[in-house]
Amino acid sequence: MCSVNCLSVTETPDGSGGIISVELQDIMFLKCNTSESQSILVHTREGVYYIVGPLRYWVSALNSTGCHFSIVNRGAAVNIDNVSRLDRAFKAAYFNLMNGPNALICTIAHHRYRLVEKELIRRNPNIIVC
Repeated sequence: MCSVNCLSVTETPDGSGGIISVELQDIMFLKCNTSESQSILVHTREGVYYIVGPLRYWVSALNSTGCHFSIVNRGAAVNIDNVSRLDRAFKAAYFNLMNGPNALICTIAHHRYRLVEKELIRRNPNIIVC
């Protein structure tokens, strides 16, 4: 569990919607926004939000507060505590047990997959690996 409870985010890339708070435990993964340089997409089960800054900065800051984020590819980091299963064939982390259009998925770089799997199993021995 994180010692800090919330992250201030915006609902729009340009911040015009104002600032809201997202519970850290609700963050599934962070992903670099390819359409807006310097912004990060914050994926939760409820929606996608925005923060500004480099991905490595946010991973370091969140981990310093007690969270467990791991960079899984050049532009994404997963909240290890929220991964429910891993797919070895597709090198992906799932944040719910269902497949289909509503599945929350973050791809893992092939060269990082074994390290990520080992870290996830160490933190959560009950994780499903298929």
